[in-house]
Amino acid sequence: MAVEFRVFPGGGAQMDSLREWMGGHTGVEVSVVERPPEPNSQGTVWDFLAVVCAAGGPLVAAVQALHLWIGAQTTDIEVEVGDRRFKVTGRNAEAVLREVIETARQLEAGQGETERPEGTDEPA
Repeated sequence: MAVEFRVFPGGGAQMDSLREWMGGHTGVEVSVVERPPEPNSQGTVWDFLAVVCAAGGPLVAAVQALHLWIGAQTTDIEVEVGDRRFKVTGRNAEAVLREVIETARQLEAGQGETERPEGTDEPA
């Protein structure tokens, strides 16, 4: 079973950089999802990266690649897995990305809705 997660970088340059960085992993497919164009606008705006991973190792490889990329940036991004959204920064990347992997593994195992860790009152 494949698992999809979405990455919301801060801007177009970051989107290009991250897509290039994550795109070379076996079993990982990265595609840009464009936002519908605004009336009277020229061109399209990228909304997020959709990352589809084959079961097992490719999921971990993709999240580890994301971790390395975040560590080299001075930015915050958001990652969406199933019904959960995680805010990731260079300061909390290791802990938060462990949660991303666990949430994706729950989806991969067919557990559907993911459980929030105890003590969290708001969606991630």
